[in-house]
Amino acid sequence: MAFVNELIPEEQKSKFPFPVKTRPDGSKPTLYKWTIDRQRDACLVFTRAEGGAYEGTPLVKHFVLSWHGALVQLRGEPGDSFRDEAGRSVMPWDVHDVQIPESLKGREAEVFDLIRNAFRVHGSLYDGEGYDIVEVKISLSSNG
Repeated sequence: MAFVNELIPEEQKSKFPFPVKTRPDGSKPTLYKWTIDRQRDACLVFTRAEGGAYEGTPLVKHFVLSWHGALVQLRGEPGDSFRDEAGRSVMPWDVHDVQIPESLKGREAEVFDLIRNAFRVHGSLYDGEGYDIVEVKISLSSNG
């Protein structure tokens, strides 16, 4: 099995061991869908966003990749989708500030592979199948 985009089951939403954006009414708008690979016990969850066109700054989205219970925190900046010279639709992601926990030290290549695969399915917003290519660049530190 591979990553798929799914609605997050209601009973799962209260079990996440990390904070997500919560509105004053208590709703958690980012806990709508997730990108999950059940066979590898991995899921990518969007936790909050900052910046964007309204604020006049680049959009930065925060995510948690849970893999066998280990939590990898990361940030990503989605680029504008475009068509390459071959006419393929491309969705670029610049993923950075990847925080790999001690329990996964030495397994960075596997973590990066999971991140790339999850974002290829996630796409811009749970629409990865709509792009010919989801291009994922990963760095441990911030670009800014």
